[in-house]
Amino acid sequence: MIAHESRPDLAQLGDQLEAAAQRSLGSSRRRRVARTGLGVVILTVIAAGTAVATGMFSPRQVALGLPDGTYIFGGTHPTCALDSDGFTYHCTLATPPIETTDFRGAKELIAIDQKIAGGCVGQDEAGLSWDCYIGDEAVKHEILVQDMLGDPALEPGKG
Repeated sequence: MIAHESRPDLAQLGDQLEAAAQRSLGSSRRRRVARTGLGVVILTVIAAGTAVATGMFSPRQVALGLPDGTYIFGGTHPTCALDSDGFTYHCTLATPPIETTDFRGAKELIAIDQKIAGGCVGQDEAGLSWDCYIGDEAVKHEILVQDMLGDPALEPGKG
């Protein structure tokens, strides 16, 4: 009779062990999925930061970054071309900036994908010609400080 009474206990114990193993495997899989998701987010952030730091953007992206970075470029329809030096973007505005001032030497920011990516230096009084730099090149030209690269730029800056 003792052997008969222990049988349901062993079956119950087996069921409990099986349930515990399934829970453990399930949580392990969820942890793996969570770690993978976190890894993808980290790599995306690193890649975006690297792109900003190294200046890996097309002239079209830079042109679109002017009005996204600074409000005075709104409605100016910029076009940019990459210089043979590989890091200077020569940008021309179809219409002058909305402010009237002498833009020679003026420094303005560029935002790409809602992140500060670099900046431009005004080349003429009317503000139609700008030399722009991305990432570390913008820092070298003293348009911005290194810590600003990659900072959020949710709307164009003013001034």
